[in-house]
Amino acid sequence: MPRGPGLAAIVAFAACRAAARIEAPPPPADPTRFPHSQHVSLACGECHGVTPPGANDHAPCDRDQCHQREFTQPPGAFCAVCHANVDATGATKSTLKPYPRVDPWRAAPSRFDHATHLDRGKMERAVGFHVACEDCHAQGDAAYPSTATHADCARCHAAEVKLGERAPSMSDCDSCHAAGAVERHPRRLIRGDLQFDHRLHQADAAGGHISCETCHDQTRFAKQRSDHAPPPIAACVGCHDDAGRVPPNQRMRICETCHTERSESLGTLAPRDHLPATELPVDHTLAFRSDHADAAAADPSRCARCHTQLSGNRNGACDECHQTMRPRDHTISFRELDHGSEAAADATRCATCHVADFCTACHTQLPRSHLPRESFLLEHGGQARVNIRACVTCHDPDTSCVRCHPGNAGTSSP
Repeated sequence: MPRGPGLAAIVAFAACRAAARIEAPPPPADPTRFPHSQHVSLACGECHGVTPPGANDHAPCDRDQCHQREFTQPPGAFCAVCHANVDATGATKSTLKPYPRVDPWRAAPSRFDHATHLDRGKMERAVGFHVACEDCHAQGDAAYPSTATHADCARCHAAEVKLGERAPSMSDCDSCHAAGAVERHPRRLIRGDLQFDHRLHQADAAGGHISCETCHDQTRFAKQRSDHAPPPIAACVGCHDDAGRVPPNQRMRICETCHTERSESLGTLAPRDHLPATELPVDHTLAFRSDHADAAAADPSRCARCHTQLSGNRNGACDECHQTMRPRDHTISFRELDHGSEAAADATRCATCHVADFCTACHTQLPRSHLPRESFLLEHGGQARVNIRACVTCHDPDTSCVRCHPGNAGTSSP
């Protein structure tokens, strides 16, 4: 008995697939975080100036109406808001916590509209130039572009630019920042054993420039952070399987191109979305040509990932077969014996290939059973008693039959 791919194929297919990861819930917020909610009566500019709060000998916190009393007491929980440790004697330098705080929670999250800032016409009218990705996200020497800072925003939103009502100013904090704290969106969406370096994606092997929009093509439509989706795998395949842009040893099917814990071998098989459209999925065996109907009916969107033109692509269109090959049950006797009952049972199946005119072209002609006409007029009564349904397919008993059978008007009996 011949052996199919079975377990070996399943193991090979799974060998290069990433294991499902369950994202752990964020830890509770650090109780020593600065309580913005308790300072809503203060204007943001009173604390957030050119330097971080407290950099100038604890100003503006160390003043009569705020926290002057806390600064005259032994170090405690109040100091832990900004310091990792405090030496009350002053013998050693007190260690500050990172500023701004980087943890799973983001206080006063920003509200940024990429769609507005990448609208070239609108930006041209407002500030006189087009805003590019690099204006806010500098690459530098890091593998990932930097997150925009207040200094980046101030280039357009500073008071001296005088945008007026056309855009919020840097002092209008509420126009860009929401109240409260939310879970921080990881800037690096590549997790697990994946590796990616933006510096290696500024130009291809042929020296051609790679723009940000090549991968982040939906960014220009993002109205909020949740709309800013990571690039799809298809964006990577388009370049990595182009020998003119990427070296052959960095193709998508080679696991170590992007993964640190997987390597290409005879036992590995890249997932379908890692392969160009010219390659067949693993289940497209010789038998799939006959068995694909159930798969196509169960998940047509999967077929559409590759078969995109009309009902298929130029190399494997559905219409190339389905408009020239008849279904298996369309045998030589199907026209005379079976198609009527099949059409009555499931007319939508017929409509998959046949339009109404196709049926009319035949059904406006006399059926073969009606010939020769002279003998049929004498014998049609017996045929009608056997299968009256065949008659009423074309004839209305109240109009057709009554011409010869006036005594049976209003009935279906010949």
